[in-house]
Amino acid sequence: MQVTWKDAVSNKAFNVYLLLNIIALIGFIVILPGYFNNVIQPKPGIQLNDWFMNLFAPRDWSNIIFIIIFAAPALFFIANFKNPLAVLLSLQCYVIVNYLRIASIYLFTLEAPDGLIALTDPFLAKVAYGGNAVFVKDLFFSGHTSTLAIVYFIEKKKSLKTILLISTLLVGLLLIWQRVHYSIDILGAWVITWLVYKAIQRLNSRTLFID
Repeated sequence: MQVTWKDAVSNKAFNVYLLLNIIALIGFIVILPGYFNNVIQPKPGIQLNDWFMNLFAPRDWSNIIFIIIFAAPALFFIANFKNPLAVLLSLQCYVIVNYLRIASIYLFTLEAPDGLIALTDPFLAKVAYGGNAVFVKDLFFSGHTSTLAIVYFIEKKKSLKTILLISTLLVGLLLIWQRVHYSIDILGAWVITWLVYKAIQRLNSRTLFID
């Protein structure tokens, strides 16, 4: 039997996890613009020679990427809004993955690829970059890819899972094609997101006892 929101909110552990992750998400949003512009922007990085990227002439895919990155998670939440465990798991994964991105972008700072066409994403520019629409050092690992990978890993319905898989793979390819990300940024997003998903899934299964 599927757990309802009434069941979930009557569970202390569920409420604690939900509250902590909402607080962590707000904190992430608050610190991100200053972190990107004051810490990462002046920090020297390494420019990679990506053989796979070099197979494609740079092209602007911003509009398609923007549509997919918002439409695919929207489909997931529409399909799962009655499933509190899936909603919580997606929030937990999103928060942990993005705090890991803060660390990885600092530890493995990269310079933008040659020929980069800046991604036009007004939401990202306002929320993450503090209005700096041309910030280009948000590289390892890809946030767009990890966001889609989260909902892909969590989704159980086969038809929607297939759509989410195609969406995630397509966005990764288009980001490389546009030279917004190196191939390693996309691969890293898949691996790190999967590890986080499995760890949080195991944590929840051991601590959330909801009948």
